[in-house]
Amino acid sequence: MLGLLLCVLLIIFGSFLAWQYVLDEKSIYKLAAGQWLIAFAAILATLGWCVTAWVAIKNSVKQHTINTLLQSRLSKTYMDYADAVNKHFGEHLSKAPASRPVDATQGIDQASLRYILNYFEYIALGIRYGDLHEGMLQRSLFSIIGNTTSYSKHWIDAAVAKNDRTYCHLRWLMNRWFGPDGFKSTSN
Repeated sequence: MLGLLLCVLLIIFGSFLAWQYVLDEKSIYKLAAGQWLIAFAAILATLGWCVTAWVAIKNSVKQHTINTLLQSRLSKTYMDYADAVNKHFGEHLSKAPASRPVDATQGIDQASLRYILNYFEYIALGIRYGDLHEGMLQRSLFSIIGNTTSYSKHWIDAAVAKNDRTYCHLRWLMNRWFGPDGFKSTSN
C-alpha cells in the first residue's frame, strides 16, 4: 500500500512539474521561488514518511517472524507434540530406511500430528499474506515442514477429501517451496 502511495505521489508531483513547465511566466498559477521551496519540502517530508513507514513494516514482519519461531520453541505443548511426531516418524524410518511405508502416519498420535500440521498451516498463512518473513522461515523450517508433510501426505489427503479447504495454505506453501512435483496432494 505504501508503494502505491509513493508511486501516486511521484506521479502527481511529476505531473505538477510538467504543468508548471508548460505555463507561461505571467500565469497566476506559476509558482514563485519561495513557493517551490515549500513544495519541495512538503514532497520530501511525505517521501521520508513513506520510506520510514516501509522500513518499520519490514522490521515489524521480521520481528513477528522471530517471535513466532521463538514462541514455538519455548512452548512446552508445541515441543511435546513435535517430539511425539518426530519420534513416530523416526521409528518408521528406522524400520524401513530404504523406502518409506505407504502411510507413515499409521499408529501416530492424531492430536500431535493435527497440532503440528495446524501450526504449519498458520506459518503458511502468515507467509502467504506477508505477515511472516518467508526467507527467514524457509531457512529455518524448510526440512522440518518438508519432511513432516511428506510423511503425512496420506493423512493430509484424507483430511482434504473431507474438506478441500483443509491445509490449503500449507499445500500452497509446499508447492511454492518444493514445486508441484515435490508435494503431491489429491486436491491442490
